[in-house]
Amino acid sequence: MAEQWTARFGALGLSFDQERLYLQLLASAGLSAGQLGQSLGIGAERSLAALAVLADLGLVERPLPDGAVWSAAAPDVALEELLLRRELELRRTRGRITELLRTYRRSRIGTEAGELVEIITGRDSIAELWRSLQLGVRGELRVLDKPPYIRRADPELELAALARGVRMRVVYESRVLREPDRLAEIRLFTGAGEQARVLPELPLKLALVDDKWALLPVSSGTELQSVLLVRPSSLLDALAGLFELYWTRAMRMPAGDSAELPQDRHRQLLALLAAGLTDESIARQMGVSTRTVQRWVRELMDRFGARTRFQAGIQAARADLL
Repeated sequence: MAEQWTARFGALGLSFDQERLYLQLLASAGLSAGQLGQSLGIGAERSLAALAVLADLGLVERPLPDGAVWSAAAPDVALEELLLRRELELRRTRGRITELLRTYRRSRIGTEAGELVEIITGRDSIAELWRSLQLGVRGELRVLDKPPYIRRADPELELAALARGVRMRVVYESRVLREPDRLAEIRLFTGAGEQARVLPELPLKLALVDDKWALLPVSSGTELQSVLLVRPSSLLDALAGLFELYWTRAMRMPAGDSAELPQDRHRQLLALLAAGLTDESIARQMGVSTRTVQRWVRELMDRFGARTRFQAGIQAARADLL
């Protein structure tokens, strides 16, 4: 039975003695260090040392001041807490991998060109790298967001980054907003502090992390197979300039509240039209019917004396409504 326990719980960092002692205490109402040492054949001194570690981990309860009996903590609470601590430690370590790799390479090849741009291949490797970069970001994260996606996003990563003060600016391609689940996530992020804008079309996927790294596809159509990790260089500066260019061109993400004043409703409608959304997508986002959206568009065109939506957009920009 002890062998089975070790095989299952070795990942928690417990030694063989510690696992055996905890298992023995789980099966009893309480034992002294001497009794445990004798039962397991390890002696009282060795037993006491292992019990002290288990107590620090919260797996066992120390004897009362006037007693000598050790007892096990409830495993559903104690093990869950220990697992959470281990998970946090692993996340922190994972977040430093890229930084450590950079130090490792600098010590061996200096600042050769090969260190400045690295190719990462395979979905799992790309997803793990992106997760590590999100965990490691400290100042600002800038993203040009468009499909396809490696895997479904983990909202907790972005929310945690926002909670620790990371500034996030994201430009979304408008077709992303046509997916209700994705739109709901974006609303969650913007509510937590993300600055979001939208454009009808983006040239590529791009992520800029703390002005230290950039992540982008090797070429169009390879988003799911291979990406470039770019480190500080003139290329990184150029990619940062590209993001800022599209950020200034993009429309602010309209608020999702449909109970707005008429003028605010028109601003929201114009912003969504300028972002390239279809009537159906606008209706879904504003919480109204497609026919209502079409009526509002007609009202705007009549208001500006425009024959097309494009003309209405020009007139709205001149009227400072966009």
